[in-house]
Amino acid sequence: MRSSSVLSAEAGRATLGTLAWLLLLVVLLPSSVMANDRRPNIVVVLADDLGYGDLACYGHPVIKTPHLDQLSREGLRFTDCYAAAANCSPARTGLMTGRTPYRVGIHNWIPMFSPMHVRRSEITIATLLWNVGYSTCHVGKWHLNGDFNLPSQPQPSDHGFDHWFSTQNNALPNHKNPVNFVRNGKPVGPLKGYAAPLVADEAIAWLENGRDEEKPFFLYVCFHEPHEPIASDKRFTDLYPPAGEPTSADLSRAAHHGNVTQMDNAFGRLAATLDRLKLSDNTFLLFTSDNGPAITRIHPHGSAGPLRAKKGHLYDGGIRVPGILRWPGHTAAGETSHTPISGVDLLPTLCNVAGIPVPSDRKIDGANILPLLDGKPVERTTPLYWHFLRASSKPAFPI
Repeated sequence: MRSSSVLSAEAGRATLGTLAWLLLLVVLLPSSVMANDRRPNIVVVLADDLGYGDLACYGHPVIKTPHLDQLSREGLRFTDCYAAAANCSPARTGLMTGRTPYRVGIHNWIPMFSPMHVRRSEITIATLLWNVGYSTCHVGKWHLNGDFNLPSQPQPSDHGFDHWFSTQNNALPNHKNPVNFVRNGKPVGPLKGYAAPLVADEAIAWLENGRDEEKPFFLYVCFHEPHEPIASDKRFTDLYPPAGEPTSADLSRAAHHGNVTQMDNAFGRLAATLDRLKLSDNTFLLFTSDNGPAITRIHPHGSAGPLRAKKGHLYDGGIRVPGILRWPGHTAAGETSHTPISGVDLLPTLCNVAGIPVPSDRKIDGANILPLLDGKPVERTTPLYWHFLRASSKPAFPI
């Protein structure tokens, strides 16, 4: 653990950086934008270990994903959407910071109590949106620090989130009745139910009663499914019966496929809430995954579709993922884009969605993808880049 003097120095640098950024916003951001209550709401939904071929709308012949299929019919489906990295923590880091994760110091998944973390000096998209008046909420898997819910490293609230209901990494002991959620710094204790609906419940409750309704909002929803250790509700596993007497392979397959459908069902409830609260028409809604399918010994059923390899590999199967965007008035129903995009593009894109400047005091590796919604090319000053260093301390949990 670092000394208090090092922590104080880091905090001081972060404070000075935040003050400088706020002054820049005052100078550059028109007051009419700051006061505009019609700024778009933003919802980003991230699945965990969902492969390119794991959704029906991406070609899976068996797995049932009716709600995400509907989103695909209503919005824009990307055929060349890439995660920022080949596994979880680096991919989420790139998505939140707009920076190649190795530039940030995140090179692999982060075990609990690891010194590796997204530092206070980094600026996340949540912080940028919070600074200009957005209500912000994170629900689900965090995985941007090792000292989760400890003062030695920044927590979701230190990276721009008003409200958080989070786990460090996986839902434990598995997706059923998890015991490791923390709400705004306070452990919640044992919960009844499955991870995806519990995460959706929290997001829905925040939309209904937790946010400031006078402000636009940023909601970051990180489902745990279908990452191991898998546990799926019987009503979803029953959708995938064996052809005869069930084998262990049949049970494993039903658990995995049911897990994807469990996540899809939770997403459907969230999307229905946006509709019911009449928020959908002014909401930028993006669904994607943090990396390719795990395809493990226990659950070798995830699909990269026609792509080579899986999670942890830099072939397309490890980094190319589903990506679906619905933003009424900007995306047309049933559109498909073949333009390559990446998780690092989220921060500069959302800065443009919200009408705020992209940070100029650090290297941003992503690009604003909004031009492609008008049929124009995405202008990149930095090529898309992937690198995967497997070096790590001895893992506390499987990746």
